[in-house]
Amino acid sequence: MKKIISAAFAAIILTVSLCSCSLFGSNKPALVIAGTPVDAEIYNYYLDKVTGRPADYGLDESPKKSELEDAAIGLCKRYVALNTNFALHNLTLSTSDKVNISDNVNNHWMRFRNHYESISVSKQTLTKVFTSDAYEDAIFSAIYDRGVTDSAQEKEIKDYFYKNYTAFRSVCEYFTKDDGTTVTESEKQEIINNFNRISALSGDTAESYTQACNDLGYYSSDVVIIGRTSEGYPDGFFESVYAQSDNSVRVTEYDDCVFAVRKESLKELGESVFAAYRSSLIKEMYNEEWQNTLDEFIERFTLDSKNI
Repeated sequence: MKKIISAAFAAIILTVSLCSCSLFGSNKPALVIAGTPVDAEIYNYYLDKVTGRPADYGLDESPKKSELEDAAIGLCKRYVALNTNFALHNLTLSTSDKVNISDNVNNHWMRFRNHYESISVSKQTLTKVFTSDAYEDAIFSAIYDRGVTDSAQEKEIKDYFYKNYTAFRSVCEYFTKDDGTTVTESEKQEIINNFNRISALSGDTAESYTQACNDLGYYSSDVVIIGRTSEGYPDGFFESVYAQSDNSVRVTEYDDCVFAVRKESLKELGESVFAAYRSSLIKEMYNEEWQNTLDEFIERFTLDSKNI
């Protein structure tokens, strides 16, 4: 499939290149990428993104002007690639996609209008770049999501879910007080002892765990689902929870806190939970392949002219 997509994509780029002169006439665009004109507002938008967060684009905190320009041109190439690929697959955006784009544009324009106007970026250009972003989701789904009726892929996605995600309820107590001081050793031990009591008092049900927490003055979280790469938890937290038996409670001490975790069964939470994660799971599973494919498309692009 990848070779077929690449060949068709190259054909479209060639067609656009051959007729590029009729696309912009005497009005010079900021860039012409593989025969496709990119106007100054699009370029300004991406240059602003790179300038604001250079580290996100592999640059030093104080990059050279030429490095910022090259990174912005790279984003413009990506913009052209997504727009062209969307046409290649003969895709359309859904009504809900268009509503989401409109809402996002309106929200951004309301909050950052003065900034965008200061860099000569119009609301219409925001619509263009937000629409291009939506194109990527549509293209990705068209290539990689074979639909829920494909039993083989559904099994693959579920296996990935159950191997890379875990569900739990928890209580956590830090060993640092609100004023920044560290608890004494005796206070720390009392906290750990309380958490061990929670574990001892908890039965097989979530209700018994919650009640044990309440009886000792703690309040457990609702069910939380995290993946192996989720942030916000101590190192090794995911592995510790994943290794627990379903419906068991384990107390684990970390450098600055202690957790009493009740592991829940992902499968027992129901199909609706899997369905809610399905799209994001597909993105995780195939994102690297997709990015490599897109990069291969972009590598073929020529920068025909630059007027920035």
